[in-house]
Amino acid sequence: MSNTGQDVLYPEFWFDGWDQLDAGVLNFQNQVSRSIEQKLAEVGDKVTVPITPNFGDADDYDPNEDPDATDVHQEAKKVELTESKKKTIILTSTELSLSPYDLIEKYAAPMALSLYTTVNKFIYALSLKSKHIIDGRSGIDKDTMVKLRTLLSNNRVTGEKQLVCAPDDYGSLLSIPEFFKANESGDSSALRDGKITRALGFNVSENHAIETYTPTDLAGAVNRSGGYIAGDSEMVVDALNDTFTPIRPGDVFTVAGETGSPFHTVMRTEKTLGVTTKIVFDGPLRSAVADDAVITFISSRSMVAFSPSAIAFGARAYKAMPEGTGVRSVVAMLAGLPVRVSVWSDGLRVKVQNDILYGGEVINANRIGRILAAA
Repeated sequence: MSNTGQDVLYPEFWFDGWDQLDAGVLNFQNQVSRSIEQKLAEVGDKVTVPITPNFGDADDYDPNEDPDATDVHQEAKKVELTESKKKTIILTSTELSLSPYDLIEKYAAPMALSLYTTVNKFIYALSLKSKHIIDGRSGIDKDTMVKLRTLLSNNRVTGEKQLVCAPDDYGSLLSIPEFFKANESGDSSALRDGKITRALGFNVSENHAIETYTPTDLAGAVNRSGGYIAGDSEMVVDALNDTFTPIRPGDVFTVAGETGSPFHTVMRTEKTLGVTTKIVFDGPLRSAVADDAVITFISSRSMVAFSPSAIAFGARAYKAMPEGTGVRSVVAMLAGLPVRVSVWSDGLRVKVQNDILYGGEVINANRIGRILAAA
């Protein structure tokens, strides 16, 4: 049946593309804190989120004396809506002659998936900004998972913990007997559906936005006469060639000659002519490193575990276009995201656009842990 009506000229027609999404495998936005969204609606595109301070143990107190007070320095993180994303398609008379079903399947659903995946990749990138890393490249077993849980518990993450994995790593978890047996007490999800219920303190899920990332050039070098000393957390570097697949926040590296060969996590980079020439990282150097010491970046894919409060995410739709502009647009909550859907004519063609404004920030990196999986 041909599409003979004018439904395609109304944004609501294109909502059906969002209904086709499998939110179960693109779910980061449902697992992190979104409490800032209401604040953003009230104050604009920026909001300050306080970080809960740690006052340590209580002090001795003599009620007969004036008490000493602790100076309070409230740390906070600014969260801004920095990401403006859209997906626009152009439909000619050929596409417009398709049935409504085909239009939804071939165009509306992929267009929605594009935005949904981009949002999930953004949140995944935020989750990588943690120095708490466990090496699981030689295999993931129960001991690896217990180490991850212990790491978070030592950082006072005792409540709800999310564990999000790429499909390959989720499959590895299914092969761990303890995860499989977690379903034996009345829930056969692992056997029946290939799903893991809560196990070892984690709510476990897979996410298709997690991919292996390989910078173009995996090796560079320290570039400073005299090198760097223990405790430094930034380095000038050279010999990298990462213009096309750049080193980015969340990437992991080691430095030759450093005691214990620990992992370091990139927080920020500076570039010269498109090539990385300075790295700011977390997990300060444990020992001095020499000039020209080799820096090796690890091709990585991570399983990430976190408390929802570790990451703040907020999204907002742009306002619907006013009447008289030639554009029909509607703002709606679609698959858990506020999205503006717009439709307008361009001669004999029809343009359709989904767009969104969003942003996020790591609020407490100590509430995030990573397992480096085999790439």
